Amino acid sequence: MTSMPGWAGPTATERHSPRPVYVRRFWPEERSLHWLLAVTFLLMLATGLVLYLPAFAQLAANRRLWKSIHLGAAIAFWAGLVVLLASDTHGRLRRTAREVDRFDDDDVRWLRWAVARRGLEPPQGRFNAGQKLNTAIVFGLMVVFSASGVLMYLQETDAAVRGKTSAILVHDIATWVAVPLIVGHLYLVLVNPSTRHSLRGMVLGTVRRDWARRHHPKWDTTE
Repeated sequence: MTSMPGWAGPTATERHSPRPVYVRRFWPEERSLHWLLAVTFLLMLATGLVLYLPAFAQLAANRRLWKSIHLGAAIAFWAGLVVLLASDTHGRLRRTAREVDRFDDDDVRWLRWAVARRGLEPPQGRFNAGQKLNTAIVFGLMVVFSASGVLMYLQETDAAVRGKTSAILVHDIATWVAVPLIVGHLYLVLVNPSTRHSLRGMVLGTVRRDWARRHHPKWDTTE
């Protein structure tokens, strides 16, 4: 049985090292929102590509089924989001939203560093600037997908709307923006050695303190 990336068994050196100390990075509310988005987003992307790409024409023969799954995933996301926000009695999701929405000078420098890869990496908080930017883009895409999806549905069911919008084009463009974002995200959490430990935080809620101090030195891990 193989280990999940980032959770490989200890090396000889690690066996003689002190036991790692873990700190909480994500609360259950945050992890629930992440996995709600991940599952529904991937389901919508997969069914959308089945409906869109000619290579899947035979598989997509029952278009009503695939459309139902596609629409069901979209409804599940927004309904789940409402439930999570309504049940967030501790305000953790609201605090996270404010944290992600805050860009400081170090974040700007980090984005420049991420492109040039020269000099020392600017210090980051619990979320680095790339994660903040990715979160903003993904949620923006969800709004674009939903709005254009509603218009596409109306075009199919209401003759007065049919042919009067560019909803299909907007939906297609948003899809091709989303694909590289998802591929890059999966690479960072599953393959890249220096960042894949972050997957543990989204599954179990905790990460190693030494990893947190190395990658997110501005994050107060005692909170």
